Amino acid sequence: MISIIVPVYNGEAYIDRCVQSVLAQEYRDFELILVDGASTDSTLSRCRVWQKRDDRVSVIHTPINRGVSAGRNKGMEKARGEFVFFLDADDWLLPDCLMRLFGQMKDARIDIAGCAFSRCTNEDWDRLAKRIRVGGAKEGGSAEAGADVYGPQALPEMPQDAYTAEYGTDAGGRLIAGRDFLQEGILRQDTRCWSKLYRRSLIEGHLFRRDFTIGEDMLFLWEVAAEANLISSSDYPGYCYYCNPGGTMLRRFRKSDMDQIRCWQLVLESLQRDAGKTGNDTSVISECATILLISCMLVAGKLALLPAWERRQHKELRRQCGETLAKTMAIPGAYKGLDRGYRIKTMLFRYAPEVYLFLYHLLKKNK
Repeated sequence: MISIIVPVYNGEAYIDRCVQSVLAQEYRDFELILVDGASTDSTLSRCRVWQKRDDRVSVIHTPINRGVSAGRNKGMEKARGEFVFFLDADDWLLPDCLMRLFGQMKDARIDIAGCAFSRCTNEDWDRLAKRIRVGGAKEGGSAEAGADVYGPQALPEMPQDAYTAEYGTDAGGRLIAGRDFLQEGILRQDTRCWSKLYRRSLIEGHLFRRDFTIGEDMLFLWEVAAEANLISSSDYPGYCYYCNPGGTMLRRFRKSDMDQIRCWQLVLESLQRDAGKTGNDTSVISECATILLISCMLVAGKLALLPAWERRQHKELRRQCGETLAKTMAIPGAYKGLDRGYRIKTMLFRYAPEVYLFLYHLLKKNK
């Protein structure tokens, strides 16, 4: 019924726990598709071990790493389930996550069922692993070691009421019309493709853009949500998002960080082209423009953290960032939508970008 797609590249430190959390799901009727993007560590061999141990696990190996979007697209090609779920390789699920989401899908009007997520650490996984008693490797160990039992018989021994008291009881969620999800979901920071269960019939024909390394999941969600009937949004934190210190949003500046601006530019330009077709275009456009301003400042902040000589090498990118910010500030309501702190920073960067970068660099380095 459910195809779970996990793209992974050099994930030997965490792929075992990701797989373990899936195999310990209360909901059992799934296939787990691991898409290895030419890993150079032991990731592929670990995936193969899981494939041998459970016939619901399949492995796709690509000879070239083309990124997470290509991995998800490849997984969708092979998916056979009526529903599709995207899971990042360094994250994991609480045991009842799929069961809760699938329960929402019993309403035929719902095309996407989503849950909330918790930011988690290695210690959080260790505590959960003791409760669900999953087998397999610990980090750095062999995936061939450990217990042979997964699924319902490996669930916590604590009573169900105690379990739900800790993790929450909200199995349902508020319903949002697909046409309204941009404003009520995406513009409210629900931009993630993961932590959601999709009807495969909805997402067929849609692909993740391979020319983006940031924002590709938001663009995918934006496209498919527009075609959805209803979307269910639950506050239950069934998805565990690993706070990876090497994650994309935490690493030093790269040219690809400009994708954080480009993705919102695409949405804004589309909204401006379609202006007048719906009754709330003005508010949606201004809210999207506000987020684009914030994205410009986030990229400027990463630029500012570079040494002065390296910032000079990215002078053209700084100029592009500034031009986008100036153009966006002219959109009615965009600047007004910022909080006081962002207004001050945006204005300073708009009229004195080099001063802003220098002061921001000095402030952060002193901390």
